[in-house]
Amino acid sequence: MLLGGWIANGILTLNSGPPQAIGCQTTTAAGLGACYADVVHGVTKYRSGGPAHYYNPAGFAEPPVATTIGTSDLAPLGGSNTQVNGPGFRDLDFSIFKELKVTETTRLQFRAESFNLTNTPSFNLPSNTNYRDTVNFGQSTSTRSAPREIQFALKYYW
Repeated sequence: MLLGGWIANGILTLNSGPPQAIGCQTTTAAGLGACYADVVHGVTKYRSGGPAHYYNPAGFAEPPVATTIGTSDLAPLGGSNTQVNGPGFRDLDFSIFKELKVTETTRLQFRAESFNLTNTPSFNLPSNTNYRDTVNFGQSTSTRSAPREIQFALKYYW
C-alpha cells in the first residue's frame, strides 16, 4: 500500500545565456551611434571565475579611431553588438503524489513538491561591462532564480 501507486512529475529547464554587448570605453568618431568593443582574436572572452569574473577583460579592445572625415572604413564602429553570451539558466522542479483510498467514494492525496530541487543558482547578466575595470568587469551580482523551495500538502477528495 505504501510502496505502490506513486506519481512523479518533473520540469527541467535548460537555457543558454542571453547575448550581451560590450561597448567601447572611448568615442571612436563624433556623430557615430553605438560603438562596440573589438574581440581580441586568440584570447578567450570568458573566465572560469564564476559570477565574480564571468568575462575576461583581456578579450576586448578599443576599435581604431576614425582619422579622416568621410571614411568608408567601418573599423571605428567596433565589433558585433553581441560579442558574448551571459550565464545560462538551469532549473529542475519535481513533485511526487500518493493517493490513498479512505472509503469507496473518498480519497486522501499526499503531495511533496520542490521548486529548484538542485538549488542551482542562475545568475543575471553582468552589470559592469567596462573591460578597463579589470577588478569588477564581468561581475554578476544578482540571481534570476529563486532558492530551493519544498512544500508538502494533504488533499482530501470527497
